[in-house]
Amino acid sequence: MQWQESIRFAWWALAADKVKAALTMLGVTIGSAAIVLVVTIGIVGKTYVMSLIEGIGTDIVYATLDRSGKTTPDDELTIDDLQAIRTELPYVSAATGVLDRPAYVYAHGHTLRVTVVGVTQDFQTIRKLRMLSGRYFDAEDFASGDHVCIVSKELNADAFGGNAVGDSIRQEEFRCTIIGIFEEGVPTFGRAEIQEHTVLYPYELMRHLVGQNFLEVIYAQASASNEVGVLTSDIARILRSRHRAQARYTVENLTGLLRTANRISTGMTITLLALALLTLTVAGAGIMNIMLVNVAERTHEIGVRKAIGARPADIRLQFLLEAVFISLGGAVLGVIAALGSIWATAIATNAPDIRVSWVGVLCALVVATGIGVVFGYRPASEASKLNPVEALHT
Repeated sequence: MQWQESIRFAWWALAADKVKAALTMLGVTIGSAAIVLVVTIGIVGKTYVMSLIEGIGTDIVYATLDRSGKTTPDDELTIDDLQAIRTELPYVSAATGVLDRPAYVYAHGHTLRVTVVGVTQDFQTIRKLRMLSGRYFDAEDFASGDHVCIVSKELNADAFGGNAVGDSIRQEEFRCTIIGIFEEGVPTFGRAEIQEHTVLYPYELMRHLVGQNFLEVIYAQASASNEVGVLTSDIARILRSRHRAQARYTVENLTGLLRTANRISTGMTITLLALALLTLTVAGAGIMNIMLVNVAERTHEIGVRKAIGARPADIRLQFLLEAVFISLGGAVLGVIAALGSIWATAIATNAPDIRVSWVGVLCALVVATGIGVVFGYRPASEASKLNPVEALHT
């Protein structure tokens, strides 16, 4: 009976001044919504970034010549280096090399600045290229030096406006036939050799075109993800053994980038959660302030209840329940608002990967209710300590 009576009295007290109760709930509503949104955004954002990095390939190792110091032509990466990696390391499932240069090409009356990239076999596999039309280079294309190329879908759209397969582009006096149109399977947003406007040539053709006989980057794919670390160190060892002792090579994989992205995402989520908790703390201070005012305004009511037999514990419980109802009600409203925002965003952006973090929902409800208990206890305790005789004379 004590709990039922206390709940009924607490509900009546809040219903008697709905505006004050609603305004007191507002801070808790904002803080609770912020917790749900921050946790959801943090999880979704982390998942998205990780999927991009993993899509590029956490099993990929790439090597480049460090040009920060003095280098010689003998230091450059070569086809022989690529072949040595393929033959000496049995756990390499694919390996490729690239040579890229900026250039201007003429196509369909347009002169466009592009990136021309010479590639060796396995480039499509390692970079996960998707052919939208036509075909990729075959073994004969790589060996014969025929004037063939494939172009990015953006270059195809801007220069040809339709399907460019079978058409040709011209680079100065050099002309080549387009045999395919491609796009990146996982976008790198221009952070790799593939840019928006890109033309791919077989390496042998590219080598004769630019008059250079080296590779800018060598990529190697491990046959298993647990071999990436060993592959990284072994490639560095092979390159050091085949070149001058003074030459320096950067041999890296995306595992470190994955860890860094994970740390950044976690740090950002913690920072935003701290701001949400600060909002809830401010809201809790508001609850305590309002409850102290309520105690001062309702001393006569407290005196009457004590005069007819209410114990200090009953008074304390009633006022504590009022604070909990305010915080819990605000938390529920905040969660509803956050869920509505998440689902509306998912529908508007057609992004099915946006999922609600039910852990965030539970945290918001628990933390907000805890805020009500912590900040509502003192006013409730003050009310329970009032002298009934003095309260009745107030």
